[in-house]
Amino acid sequence: MRYFIGLILSIAMTSALAEEKTTLFDFRYWTAPNHTRIVIDTEADTAFKISAKDNYVLLSVENAEVLSQTFSHLFFEDERIERTQIKRSGDDIRLIFYTNKVFEVKYYTLAPNEKYKYHRLVIDLIDLQSKTTVADSAIEQDDAPERKVVLVDAGHGGEDPGALGKNGSREKDVNLAIAQKLVDTINQSDDITAILTRSGDYYIPLTERITIGLGKKATMFISIHADAVESASAKGASIYSLSEKGETSELAKQLEQSENSVDQFGGVETVIDNDQFLKTMLTDFSRKDRDIQSQQLAATILKQISAIGPVHKKTPQKANFVVLKSPAIPSVLVETAFISNPGQEARLNNSDEQQKIANAIFQGIKDYYSAVEAQL
Repeated sequence: MRYFIGLILSIAMTSALAEEKTTLFDFRYWTAPNHTRIVIDTEADTAFKISAKDNYVLLSVENAEVLSQTFSHLFFEDERIERTQIKRSGDDIRLIFYTNKVFEVKYYTLAPNEKYKYHRLVIDLIDLQSKTTVADSAIEQDDAPERKVVLVDAGHGGEDPGALGKNGSREKDVNLAIAQKLVDTINQSDDITAILTRSGDYYIPLTERITIGLGKKATMFISIHADAVESASAKGASIYSLSEKGETSELAKQLEQSENSVDQFGGVETVIDNDQFLKTMLTDFSRKDRDIQSQQLAATILKQISAIGPVHKKTPQKANFVVLKSPAIPSVLVETAFISNPGQEARLNNSDEQQKIANAIFQGIKDYYSAVEAQL
């Protein structure tokens, strides 16, 4: 025990000599269905090596120290990491993540941004075989072709908190709560199935959310978000469909920059208008058809949303959101309210109000499908 305490003190101690060492500032972990993400806040140009064996992943950081106030954050266990150990090897620190099986290991570094002031080392432990969820099984049943499948996307997640409320609320938490209620509400119906892009606090790259929709044979895509602007008085919901030419308002321009900044949290992604992936998936006809359907869906949801609270814009808006580029299915992004408004922030954190929002979106979805069926 004395040796263990002494080891902690020697690793965590701060002194004049520590200024010459590379500091590991903090540690965070995110558990997703198919991977576990390790995030370490570091200094710029931190020298490190990563190696993986059957039952552990070893991170060696040259000439390093750990902050005493975040030392305990290092130790973590989940379904992939059985335990974490720290050792000193000369001036270097070794972090050993013992795992319960072999994983694919990917790692990269991210620069600071408006939400994180330190450089970040990201390590992903990825399952070699993806898991089949209950939602997957439900859609693979024989009646899948006749069913309407709504993919509900809870915006942000994990290392990406999204917008922050005046009283400390995180958009990612509000988005997930509303998305879960929406899925539960939809799944009580007889003819519509709903599934989530994420069911917990972890990050999914924007293009992967599109891929999930393709894999689940989704017939509709709804992305849940909450606005934030400098003014604390801004209020109301907005509904967006895709405009590949770009924003149609100043707020849309601001949201585009915020929502499409995917390289800050999940690794670098490049999604541009002439992306080969999108070109191969979408013909000009299917683009036009998708855009018309998305505008119709946005209108029916906005009508229901306006019945339960204020709206920021009385007509559906357009913006070049990457996440809305789902091939050939109606796709909209719902900005449920302004989390930067303390009054609306409180509403977004209220379970009853979250359910009202979910009910309104669901009614808008039903109205859209009814209108489509009436045209057949």
